[in-house]
Order: sequence, then C-alpha cells, then structure tokens
Amino acid sequence: MTVTSRQRLILNVLLAEPQGVTVREIAEQVEVSTRTVHRELGELEHLLADYDLRLTKKAGIGIFLEGDLEKKEQLQASLYNQTSIEYTPEERKLLIRCQLLEATEPVKLVALSYDLKVTTATISYDLDELEDWFAKYELTLIRRRGYGVELHGAESAKRKAMSDLIAEHLDEFELLGVLKENIQSKSFRHINTVSERLLGLIEKEKLFVIEDTLNKMAGELPYPLADSSFIGLVIHLALAIERIEKGVQINFDEEALAELRNTPEYGIAEQIIHHLRNVFQLDIPEAEIGYITMHLRGAKLRSTYEQHAEHRNMELAAKVAQLIHHCEQKLGVSFHEDRTLLEGLLIHLEPAIYRVQKNMKIRNPLLGEIKDRYSELFRVVKEAVALVFSEWTVPDEEIGYLVMHFGSSLERMAQSGQRHRALIVCSSGIGSSKILASRIRKELPHIQPIQNVSLFEIDRVPTSQYDFIISTIPLPKDKADYILVSPLLTKEDIQNIDQFLRQKSYRPVHNGLSMIEEEQQLLAELKEWRDSLHYAIEIIESIRCEELGNAGLALNQVVAEICERLEAQQVLTDQEAVARKLLEREKLGGLGIPGPKLALFHSRSAEIAKPSLTLYYLSHPLTLQSMEEKKMEVDKLLFLLGPQSMPREGLEILSEISALLIEEEIVPILTERSQQRVRAYFLKQIYKFIGEKRNKER
Repeated sequence: MTVTSRQRLILNVLLAEPQGVTVREIAEQVEVSTRTVHRELGELEHLLADYDLRLTKKAGIGIFLEGDLEKKEQLQASLYNQTSIEYTPEERKLLIRCQLLEATEPVKLVALSYDLKVTTATISYDLDELEDWFAKYELTLIRRRGYGVELHGAESAKRKAMSDLIAEHLDEFELLGVLKENIQSKSFRHINTVSERLLGLIEKEKLFVIEDTLNKMAGELPYPLADSSFIGLVIHLALAIERIEKGVQINFDEEALAELRNTPEYGIAEQIIHHLRNVFQLDIPEAEIGYITMHLRGAKLRSTYEQHAEHRNMELAAKVAQLIHHCEQKLGVSFHEDRTLLEGLLIHLEPAIYRVQKNMKIRNPLLGEIKDRYSELFRVVKEAVALVFSEWTVPDEEIGYLVMHFGSSLERMAQSGQRHRALIVCSSGIGSSKILASRIRKELPHIQPIQNVSLFEIDRVPTSQYDFIISTIPLPKDKADYILVSPLLTKEDIQNIDQFLRQKSYRPVHNGLSMIEEEQQLLAELKEWRDSLHYAIEIIESIRCEELGNAGLALNQVVAEICERLEAQQVLTDQEAVARKLLEREKLGGLGIPGPKLALFHSRSAEIAKPSLTLYYLSHPLTLQSMEEKKMEVDKLLFLLGPQSMPREGLEILSEISALLIEEEIVPILTERSQQRVRAYFLKQIYKFIGEKRNKER
C-alpha cells in the first residue's frame, strides 16, 4: 500500500474519530482546504474498498469509516508498516528537533537528509524555520560547513524542550498505553512512526522501572497525583536517567536549591532519587532532586479538600473568594453557596500558581472544546483571574481548567436523582472529573456517579460498589463494563450511555454493599461525625474576645503578651516557642484581612496543648502587611491555634473558621466587640458546615 503523507494524515483522523468528523475538521487538522480534503477522499475510496471499508456521510455528524473493527485495525497496521514513508514538513521538523536534542555531538546535514528522504537544501531551510523554536528555550543552532549542526545551551533547557515535545505530540492515551501495556491507546490505533520516534527519546524499559518505583512509593507522597502529572514525572525521570547515562550533567542554582530543601516535597524527591540510584546503579547528582521537587510542587493533585486541609493557604483562600465574588457579580450566579467549588479551586490553584511562577509548561487538551462550550464563562473567568492574580500572566490553558471548576458548579445547580451507580474514571484532574460527574447528574438523572478515580485507582474500588464505569480514557481489556466519553459529555455520549445501559439490561441497584461492608461504612461515618462534633464543640467553647492595651508596643511585644496570656490559660506549654513561630510566619507573608481590619495568626505546633480561637481588640492600631502584600492598619488580632497532633476532623473546623473571616457579613459582628455575638456566629456557621458535610457523605 502506498499513500501520500497527506492521505495518511486524513486516514489517521478518520480512524481516530469512529463516531464521525466533518470535512472542515479534517481540513483544520491536516492544514489544507476543504476542497483538497474532498479530492483526497475521492482518491482514497478505492484503497478503502480493498479493506472492505467505505466512507459514509451522515447529516449533522459528518464522515465516518464504515466496516468491521478488524478491517480498520488492518488498515491502521498497513499505514504503520508502510515501508517508504513520506513525511509532512511538520513531521520532518519534529524529527529534526528530536535528533538534535538527543545528540551529544554535531549531526551532519547529509545524514538528516538521508534519514528523512529530502535534499540537504530542504533540511537547511527547515533549520532556518526551527531557530525561533529553539530560541524559546534559550538554545542556539550552531551550523558550520564540514562541521554539521549542533545545539548549544543548558542541559535543563534541552530536557525541557524534550519534555514539551513529548507532551505536545503524544496525548495521555498514548503515554498511558506505554505505561500500561494491556491498554489499547485507542481501540484500533497504533502509535505512528513520528510518535514512536518521540518515545525513542527514552528507553521503554526505563519507563516501566520508574513507574514501578513511583507506584511503590505512592503511599509516601503527601498527596496523590493526577494521572497527567504522574506521567509527566515518569517522563521527567526517564529523560534525566537517559542523559546522565550519556554523561550529560545538569546544574541548579544553589540558592534556589537551599530554599527547596525546606519544602516537604524535597524529602520525597530525595527518596525517589535514592531508589533510582539503587535500581539503575547510577550516581545521580543533587541537582536532579531540585528539579523533581519543582515537578512535585507544580503537580496537579487528585486529593480531596479534606486531605488538603492541613496545608490550606489563607492568602490563597482570600484570593479564591475574590475570584468567586467577581464571577458572581458578572454572571448573577450564587457561586459562594457551592462549597465544592471553593474546595476544588483551593486544591487546584496552589500548584497551578507555582507552575505559572516557574514558567512550567501547562497543557490543556480540552481548551478548544471548553472555549466553545463555555465561551461567556471563559471570558468572565479570564477577566476575574487578570484582576485577582494581576501579578502573574496566566495562560489560557490554565484559565480553561478554572472554567471547568466553575462549569462544574453550574451543572451541580441542576442536579437530580440517580439510580444506576457509575464509577467515573478521568486522568485530567479534579476539575474534569467533577464536571463530567455533574453533567451526568444533570443529563442522565437515572445514573449516580459514586466516585471519581484515576486509571491507577480503579482496582482499589470494590466492584460491588458500582454497576459500570464511565471513563474519559481507554481502559484495560478486562474492564468490559465501561463506556468511553468526552470529559464534557456530548449529546452523542449521552445517547451512547443510554444505549449501553439498554444493551446490558442493567437493573438499578441502590445498595450493593454486603451487610458487613455496610455496617463498617456506617460505623466509620458515625465515628467521623462524632470526631467532627467533638472538635467543633471544643473550638466553639474556646472562643474568647479580650481587650489588649498595646500603647507603645511593637508587634513582637504584642504577640509575646498574647502568648503569655494563652499559656496562663493552659492553651500553650511554651509561650516563647509559639511566639517565635507566629512571628516567623508573619515575615513569610501578610496576615492582614482588609474588610474586618483584622490580622490572622494561625499555627499548629507541639507547644499548643489544645485548639483555641481568641480575638484581641487593640487599644492602638498596628500597621501590618495585608494578604495582598500591601500596608494596612489592623485593630484586631485573631489567634487560631491547634495542636500538632490534631486530626483531620479538627483541622477542617479550623480551616472553615479561617475561610469565614473573608466574608463581608462578619465585619459588623466583629466590630460589636461582643463575645456572645462572635461565638453565636461561628457556632451557626460550623453547625451548617458539619450538616453540609454530613449530607454530602451520605
């Protein structure tokens, strides 16, 4: 079989879109006119007939390949095994980039021209066009007659370019297909030659070894990673091992490395490197630990809000509240009533901001679809982000993920009852899984999404807890009862799910748990409610409002005075240690909240004996940094303290209280200086919080 590069691309598009694709969409992907696509399709009809396949047109859908799946697989295999491949200009330039990034010595133009079956003049022209691309990574092409061509630049820049190439040109399905050999990338698609060359940057066996190492360490991570971030980490480590084996070393700024050593992720990165040193019998320098730490700090998470409560960032919570408020004002929607939105944004934004700060590559394969489906919401969120996070330039890819959180909130507002139990499998992170679950609740009220998991977590959920799986990624062959959908759940997806259920003749099951499992689950819920109530009562009863004369006192003296009082009240066991930690925290970032003219001092430490919430009214205002890093006057100090050993249920209560401090309704309550009013307000809000949490778990 012989086809042109253009025809090969068109066939690949048709094979990748079994439900149909329009001529315009094909033209956009192949980068030709619709007239050219029509002409090429006409020429391909005879070829398709040899495989008992035919082109079928359907109004409102487009063109699709009709025929047996086995025949489609044969066609794909023939395209893959075509002996004489003609590359498109874009494919050719991609292969040139791979060759130059991988090389440790100059590459001859004649060798490139021979491999790519074009003239040296064509290669030279391609190199001219690639100079700007390499320049983005601060890499320079050195070209001299008789010498060849070589890349000059930092090793970190070359690795970043390699990693970006893999991320941009291999989707998660292909990468998951490599990591999980029993997964079909798409039901009948082989990885093409260009993709194979990209994967050739890394020895396949290394991917398996590194994946196995990370899976064994999964329990040591402070939070689970989204599949996309897990894959990114595997690729990052594999590239590092490949380059070290070739004798190429990487450098890391010592001052930045010293700063990273104080983060919890650094310890995890050290353990990863320790394991890999033993596995590969390789001397891996400390600089690599720095880069792995950065990757972990910028990783998308699959944690829940409750898992994340301990690390909650009050400054970020204030900004998230502003973001939600701005979107409310523009759209007239009460987003603030949706606690899940706040939770999701807090979890997503902390690593997202780190990625933006460090200029880390952000990829969002759903961006085009998000812009089409949520065009107005995208505009509003982008405007709000520019206003709230004005110190950074946030790319559209990241805006798209935030839009999915807000879109998910809109969908939740139209929820209805459910019957069939579905396990939701996604790899794009919390936002995409929640928006899919929300759309399922809205569009398919007879389906109950019971849990959102990643590919690597499926087997941890007992099959008795769900009837079937709805997935946005292809699953292993042994997962027969699943249906593949878009994360945004198209009309066609909805029809396919209903048809799937009809074919399977599912009987709705309200409770598939055994008697023992149900008893254990109910008992665990009761214990959690008991613990939440215990800490809620303890914290509410600890609330005190006190006057504090601070004329002529500096901030450190005021904090010392307060800690002395708290030790006398048996809240603290070491007033000096707690005062020191609180002042160190104040130096790291502003604590002032403008609305109530209040500064929040919060801490967990071994020197705190019991949870405490104390509000101090100052006789003279102090000038401090606000959470927006601006100077402001405060006339109230709120000390929110918890023991180091405080469990998750207690931390949730403290986190909820800190979130309430940025609400407008609290300003007049705090201004009254009434301990009874303050305690009543927090009691009402915590009661509401526990009730909502209980309903959500049920």
